[in-house]
Amino acid sequence: MRWHIALGSLAVLFTVAVLVVVGVNEQARMQTFTVAYESRSIEEGALLFENNCRTCHGPQGNGIPGVGPALNTASLFNGERLVEIGYSGTLEDYVQGVIAAGRPVPSAGTSYPQRMPTWGQEFGGPLRSDQVDALVAFVLNWEEAALAAEEGTAPSASQGEPVGTDIAVQLPEGDPESGAALSQDSAVGCAACHELSAVGPAWAPGGGQAGIAGRAEERTEAEDYTGEATTARQYLLESIVRTNAHIVEGYEANIMPGDYGQRLTPQQVADLIAYMQTLR
Repeated sequence: MRWHIALGSLAVLFTVAVLVVVGVNEQARMQTFTVAYESRSIEEGALLFENNCRTCHGPQGNGIPGVGPALNTASLFNGERLVEIGYSGTLEDYVQGVIAAGRPVPSAGTSYPQRMPTWGQEFGGPLRSDQVDALVAFVLNWEEAALAAEEGTAPSASQGEPVGTDIAVQLPEGDPESGAALSQDSAVGCAACHELSAVGPAWAPGGGQAGIAGRAEERTEAEDYTGEATTARQYLLESIVRTNAHIVEGYEANIMPGDYGQRLTPQQVADLIAYMQTLR
């Protein structure tokens, strides 16, 4: 009988020791679990952002002029944007609300005429609540870097004298590879509207339609053409620096930013046109 009591006592002591060890390490274990969970959530949010958000907000959340505002910016995280719109809640609640419910009416007084779609299923969108949470986690993950970076004015690709709006200007020789890279730059935003989405007319050929270069040639050579541009290259230049000069059927005026003539250099415009001329 005594050995039964001794064995039971040892079992109780062993159980207590195990519980003590687990209890001591529980906080560290929970911290590790939380970090791993948040990391997985951010990774899932990154994939969702890539598939659903980059065409309006840019590949790195830096925004696209005239399409979608920057998210990876200090003004979102330092409270400036929340004060501007009169929002008194937390940033997390704001981001979650905008993603889930969208913005049925375009924001007044902004240069973003497109509406923000609803993404949460509870508002008729395609994403589950956990997916919306993952997107929120990914956006908020930019806070440290955004606040550490120097906050400047609106993004500008220009590093020299701007090209202006005179389509008779003599442009330098363009480099199509540089133009392709520039079209992907979030400060310019060409690819987001013309290649990654249908915000603007497609540049690449497809659906029985010529590419942007072929269409420019067709239009300038058409018998009923009355525009100022006399060559396809001038037509493309005019489309860049006078964005409402040629409104393609099915699209409205003022969708494309109208300040490229002030933001791009002659070399940058020449590079863009050289790239566009490869798309026949």
